[in-house]
Parts: sequence; C-alpha cells; structure tokens
Amino acid sequence: MSLPLPLRLLALFLLAFVGGVLYLHFGKDEEWSSSLLIGLVAAPVVVALWKFRDWSTDRAAEAGRNWRETREERKRASGA
Repeated sequence: MSLPLPLRLLALFLLAFVGGVLYLHFGKDEEWSSSLLIGLVAAPVVVALWKFRDWSTDRAAEAGRNWRETREERKRASGA
C-alpha cells in the first residue's frame, strides 16, 4: 500500500521540518523561535531537493536501459 503523492510530500515536509528544528535547537543551541523560522524555510528546500534527486535518478536509470537496448541491437546488427 502506498500513500498518495500529496500525503507523501506532506510527510516528507513534516519529517524535514521536525528534524531540522530539533537539530537546530538541541544541536546548535538556537532559540526556539529562530529554529522554527529556519526550519520553516529549510523544509521546502529539502523536499524539493529530495524530489529532484528522485527525478534525476529515475531519468538516469531510464537512459541506462535505453543505452543497453540500443547497444544490444547494434551488436545483433553487426553480427557480433
């Protein structure tokens, strides 16, 4: 069972937000207000980078499959 895309993005956003706020507050000794503000700015950036990484990885895998298919066709055509 898989979550729909909006719920998955919301879960990623909340995970990035809570993780960032807790790290900033307890790890870097920031105040709660500045930690929340930085977390609110950083969470969408983290989710966007995460989605870009997934997109580029999928695209690279598809390009690799296409390259292997054409390579095998070229080998068969040349008789090797």
